[in-house]
Amino acid sequence: MSKPAVAPTLILSAMPSEIRLIQAQISGPKSGRLTGFPYVTGSLRGRRVVTAVTGVGVTNGAMVAALFIQAFRPAEVLVSGTGSRFNPRIATGDTVISTKTIHHAAGNLTDRGMIYRKVRGPLAGQMTHWYYRPDRRLLKIARAAVAGYAAEPVTVDGGTYVPRVLTGVVTASDMFGVSDAKIADMRKKLKPDIMEMESAAIAQVCTQLGVPHIVFRAGSNRTQSNPGSAYRLLGQKAAAAAARWTVYFTGCLAAAAKQ
Repeated sequence: MSKPAVAPTLILSAMPSEIRLIQAQISGPKSGRLTGFPYVTGSLRGRRVVTAVTGVGVTNGAMVAALFIQAFRPAEVLVSGTGSRFNPRIATGDTVISTKTIHHAAGNLTDRGMIYRKVRGPLAGQMTHWYYRPDRRLLKIARAAVAGYAAEPVTVDGGTYVPRVLTGVVTASDMFGVSDAKIADMRKKLKPDIMEMESAAIAQVCTQLGVPHIVFRAGSNRTQSNPGSAYRLLGQKAAAAAARWTVYFTGCLAAAAKQ
């Protein structure tokens, strides 16, 4: 009797630049399309994976996550990518393992800023939250993996350093840039480390569908109202840093599965 197939790890990134390095490390890669959305599957550090680009924003992230979870029934979902550096403690290339992933546009916008609140979910009597925590097992593996990880140096503004991998808070919405007033309100109420555009929606889909998830986001530019040129300058460095960590973490997942 043949062994049942092991459920794959689904790895999602918003941009091709964020998934490209991960896909380059896949052994025996095979390309496909799911309702028009391209993906690459194969073996990554001993783990069967499916990798795909979601596109930017909460709707794209939720849509692609739900479709791929339904089709591939993954054992877990990893979100790998970039985000602006909200907290000054985060340097470009530092990768944040999210301990809380927040919808920072969910609730009531008042003269005193946001009042965050739950909203009615798709099932009768169910409310969905404005933040989500990662799977405990995945977070435990990620925390333990940090000690053995050797990040590649990055050069920013003429200085070269080795970026860190650390835990923190990630926030997301469809806002690419935010005003100083919004930054101050978020800092006071949420204390985020990274701001981006997809992870909270993906985390919500995973939680709703009962699939373990974890979010990895590397810092690019600082959070600001008009980040376009700064992101173009630093986004590639952040994308590579997050991708390298995700590849390493996937190997740690494979090792944990053998224990």
